[in-house]
Amino acid sequence: MTVSKVFVLAAAVATVGLSGCAPILIGGAAVTSATVITDRRTTGSIVDDEVLEKRVRYEIGEVIGHEKHHVVVTSYEGKVLLTGEVLTAADRQKAQDTAVKSVGVHSVINELAVMTPATVGAVLSDSMLATKVRSSIIGTKKISLNQMKVDVQRGIVYLMGIVTIDEARTATKVAAGVSGVQQVVTCFTIESEAAIKERLKNLESNNSSKSAEP
Repeated sequence: MTVSKVFVLAAAVATVGLSGCAPILIGGAAVTSATVITDRRTTGSIVDDEVLEKRVRYEIGEVIGHEKHHVVVTSYEGKVLLTGEVLTAADRQKAQDTAVKSVGVHSVINELAVMTPATVGAVLSDSMLATKVRSSIIGTKKISLNQMKVDVQRGIVYLMGIVTIDEARTATKVAAGVSGVQQVVTCFTIESEAAIKERLKNLESNNSSKSAEP
């Protein structure tokens, strides 16, 4: 099992830049109250990420073609992950450049593969595998699915979110243990327990203030 890690400190995503995944070998925009309680982003950030994903995907399609490629855009607090397949290295670079220039994007992780786009059957298989990974995460007490996003392409699992180092390790281990997973790539933003507690405190305070408004 191969696990690639991109543990990005919160301060490192303040400006637009490019992040990479260094491999190491080891053994809709609807937001519900339940999501807000466990999600470590603000309600505004959650909605912004949903909008950003759609806009960047459209902008990339306008540049390299909507029908010729299979590009998936995942955003978490403005950190954008590009996955899927494009036909040429030039298209891969164009997709990256387009994402970097898009409004609201703070950093880009380009995991696009240069190869024939995935078939409908392959996409369906990845979707089913993603469901299995999410179910496994839900069944783990130490982590919550609402703390992260899961994307699967060609059997490769990509994890994004705001977590502690221990939570990152747990999520990685859980994903790697799911049958059918070929590789796990972690693109987490790592924060200390104290920083996350402060995040949640501020979120709770903001939600309480909004609830008190007439």
